Amino acid sequence: MGLFGAIASVANGFQLVPTGTQSGSDAASAPTGTDAAAAPALLAAQAQAPLAPLTPLSGPLRAQANEIAARASGASVRGGYLGELGALFAPAEGSPGLGASYEAFAQSWRGLAANPRDPALAQTVIQRGDTLAGSVRTLAGGVETLATRIGGDVTAGLQDLNQTLVDIHHENRTIATQAALDQPSDDDEAKRDALVAKVVDMTGANVFPRENRGVALYTASGQVLLDGRPSQFTSTAATGPVPINAVSADGKITDGRLGALLRLAADGSKATPPRAPDPAPDAEIVRKLRSQLDAVAGTALARTKPKQPTSLSDAYDMAIPGNSSELGFGFFVGTGRHDLQVNPDLLSGAKTLKTDAATAVTASLGAGGRQLAADGLNLSNASYGQFAGLVANIWGGLGAGADRDAKIATTANTLMTGYRQSGGTIDVQSEVTALTTVQDALGTTRRIGHALGDFLRSLEQVAA
Repeated sequence: MGLFGAIASVANGFQLVPTGTQSGSDAASAPTGTDAAAAPALLAAQAQAPLAPLTPLSGPLRAQANEIAARASGASVRGGYLGELGALFAPAEGSPGLGASYEAFAQSWRGLAANPRDPALAQTVIQRGDTLAGSVRTLAGGVETLATRIGGDVTAGLQDLNQTLVDIHHENRTIATQAALDQPSDDDEAKRDALVAKVVDMTGANVFPRENRGVALYTASGQVLLDGRPSQFTSTAATGPVPINAVSADGKITDGRLGALLRLAADGSKATPPRAPDPAPDAEIVRKLRSQLDAVAGTALARTKPKQPTSLSDAYDMAIPGNSSELGFGFFVGTGRHDLQVNPDLLSGAKTLKTDAATAVTASLGAGGRQLAADGLNLSNASYGQFAGLVANIWGGLGAGADRDAKIATTANTLMTGYRQSGGTIDVQSEVTALTTVQDALGTTRRIGHALGDFLRSLEQVAA
C-alpha cells in the first residue's frame, strides 16, 4: 500500500475522534458545521505563519508527493461544489425539500379524495402544488447559477494553466542558456519549481527532467503539457477566445484542481455523437442535474407512457368537470424545470379545482411500477414521489461524502508536507503514540489494527 492509501485507510477508520483526543491529523481536518464560519480567519492565519523550507524530492517519492498534492487540491474543489449542491437540496428552515414537497402534494390529494366537497382541502391541494413547482424552479435556478460559476472557474483555470506553461517554457530556455555558459541557475530553477508546483496542483502532472536542466510535464494519462514547447488547452465548458492550435482538455486533464473542475463541468450530451452520462458521482453534475430536474417536472406534465400507470396530467384532465367554474385541463403547466407552475387560473381563483379528479390523481401519485429515467439516474417500479425523493437524497448526500474525501486527501498532503519540512525524517514513535491514543478512544478492533499496520509500514518505507 502506498502512502496515500495508508492515510486513506486511517482516515476512514478514525473518522470520528472523541473531543479532546489529540492526533497528528488534527490540523489537517477541514472545518465543518459551525467551524465553517471561522475557516477564512484560520486559513489566513496559517498563510501568515512562517513555514519551514521543503526538502527537495526526486524520483518515485517526488511523483508520490505530487500525486498527493493533486489529490488534495482536486478533492477540495469537489468538496466545495458538491457541498454547495448538498446545501441547495437541503430544505431551508420552515420549508420542505423536494422529496417532502412531493409527498405533501400527494398527501393533499389523498385528503381531498376522502372528502372531495371540502373547499379548504381543495385549496390545500393548490397550495401544495404551488410549493412543489416552486421547489423545482428554485433548484433549477440554483443549478444554473452553479453552472455559470463552474464555467467561469474552468475558463480562468485554463487561462492560468496556459500562461503558466508558457512561463515554465521561458524558464527552461533561460536555465538551458545558463547551463550552456556554465553559469549557476539556482534562482531561475527555484522560480520554475514554484511554477511547476502550481501546474501539479492544477493537473496532477508528472515531472520529467530533460537535458540542460530542463523539465517536461505530462498528465498521468500521457497528455503532453510541456515538452520542448508548451501545449495550450481549451474546453467545451470554457468561454472566451480559444488559443491557436489549442488541445481539448476534456477527458485529458482529469487530476488536480483543474481536472476536478473539468469533470464537474463536462457534458457528453454535447459531443458528436453524444456520449452516455459518466456514472461517477463527481462527473457531469450540471448535465445530470438539468436532466433529473426536467424528469421531475415531467412527472407533473408528461402524458401517459405505454404499459405504465396513468400519468398525473392525464388523471386530472380525463375527469369530467362538475360545472363550468372548474378547471377542465392542465393542473400543472409549463415546459420543464424552469417554468413548471400550477395553472394561473387556479392560483388566481378564476377557476376552481376539478374535485372529481381527486380519486384518479391520488391513484396516479401513489402508483408504483413506473419506469423513470434521466441522465445518471434510472429507476424501475417506482412512484413519482420516490423518484423525486431519490433525486433530492442523492445530491443532498454527495456533499458529506465529498467533505470526508477532502479531509482524507488533506491529511495525506499535510503529512507529506510535514515530512519534507522535517528534512525527510519521520518520528515513527510519535505517530504510534498518536494513533494508539485514537485506538484506545475508539476501542480495539481488527479494522483499526489493520489500518495501523498499513500506516506504519508505509511510514517505514518513506523513512527508509
